Amino acid sequence: MISLLIAIPLLGAFTSIIWKKVTDVLLIITPIINLSILAILRPTLVEHLGGWKAPFGIPLVLDNASYITLFIINSVFLLLSLNRNLFDLNYGTVFLVLLTSTNGLILTGDLFNSFVFLEITAVSSYILAYHNKNPYGAYKYLIIGSVAGAFYLLSTILAYVNTGSLNMAHVSQTLNSSVIPAIALLYVVGLGVEAKLFPLAGWVPDVYASGSPMTPVILGSMVTFTIMYLVGRIFLSVLHGSFLNVLYILGLITVVFGEISALRQNDLLRALAYSSVAQAGLVISAISLKTSEAITAGYFHSLNDVTAKLILFPIAVLISKGFGKNKIPGIAFSIASFSVIGFPLFAGFRSKLLILLSAFSKGDYVLPAVLLFAGVVEVAYFIRWNVRLWHESEGEECEMKKHTQFILLALSLFIIYIGLFPDLYLSVSEKIAKSLLNVSSYIEAVLGGM
Repeated sequence: MISLLIAIPLLGAFTSIIWKKVTDVLLIITPIINLSILAILRPTLVEHLGGWKAPFGIPLVLDNASYITLFIINSVFLLLSLNRNLFDLNYGTVFLVLLTSTNGLILTGDLFNSFVFLEITAVSSYILAYHNKNPYGAYKYLIIGSVAGAFYLLSTILAYVNTGSLNMAHVSQTLNSSVIPAIALLYVVGLGVEAKLFPLAGWVPDVYASGSPMTPVILGSMVTFTIMYLVGRIFLSVLHGSFLNVLYILGLITVVFGEISALRQNDLLRALAYSSVAQAGLVISAISLKTSEAITAGYFHSLNDVTAKLILFPIAVLISKGFGKNKIPGIAFSIASFSVIGFPLFAGFRSKLLILLSAFSKGDYVLPAVLLFAGVVEVAYFIRWNVRLWHESEGEECEMKKHTQFILLALSLFIIYIGLFPDLYLSVSEKIAKSLLNVSSYIEAVLGGM
């Protein structure tokens, strides 16, 4: 039953090649079917493909972390598929393949299969990066991503040589501590490109700022949150927190680099691209503290950033000369940007406050200092862009469909709701954090009595 979450979008992708006219329907039906399956299933399920038991077979693991992440990813895909301003139906097959690979990446309990799904995700992302005739950005992304993929594969090979297994739970249980630093370092590089860590995030502005409405939205929401899940799974569940100090430092550098770069931009899309880099670095730094509270705060902030970027990127692409007579995009943009800054009453304030408190509780004062610095810089450039968009080209009518404006406004009101009542995002993030930290339960669920 769990395998259907991968098989259904893959079947949809093949169907869209044969019958292109039904692509728009498949984009909506596929995530609805997946969400319905998830509603029936419950976490702590393991499916051994082909009947081969662990550690010899390939397991699909549906614990709290993967269950919630799957629900988020498929919900975001459904939301995007309803917004025809974002989806180019000529890329419908690519979208469905991307949903297949992200679902597989979340579910798999096998290191080599995670590499395979990561590569499929990367190839789909390269194709999306080329949208709107962006060969330079796509090629740059391809080269950096391919090198990172090689590092990910090499670390997987080292794990196999050391343990004789590719099963994540078995590797976690048997991996020799002496080889963990080398494997962890290779995984840092292998995941660093998609996680947008400095200095591997140079591709982001060239891809996100191509003028395509769908590329930054999809890569900055679905793919980013999936990679954040994978970072937690690899470094917390498999490597037991090894090398998190390196991730922590890289995350802090990424925050500073991203915010300063965003401040210097005269193009809104590039500013938002660097802002995404900074938020990714903040999430990685929070996860790297390896406390339940900090990891919860990190995933809470990642959820907030995904929600905000679902609003900011479409508006940045579709509204280039100001909000004109239609104020709805302007209201949505302002709310989302205030949330990223972390103003009170908005969702971002809650997650940033949690990051500060979790860092202080561990005796860490570097992350709070960097976070406060980032907040000051965000105020500077987001307020500047709000002023520009509200006052430029006064009187022009913005080119945005009514249903798109309704979706963006609903998302912005949801940001305020989370800011006032954060229990939904907080509960979801806590379950992800506790599941990733509970390594013994993960091993027991996958390996049973071994």
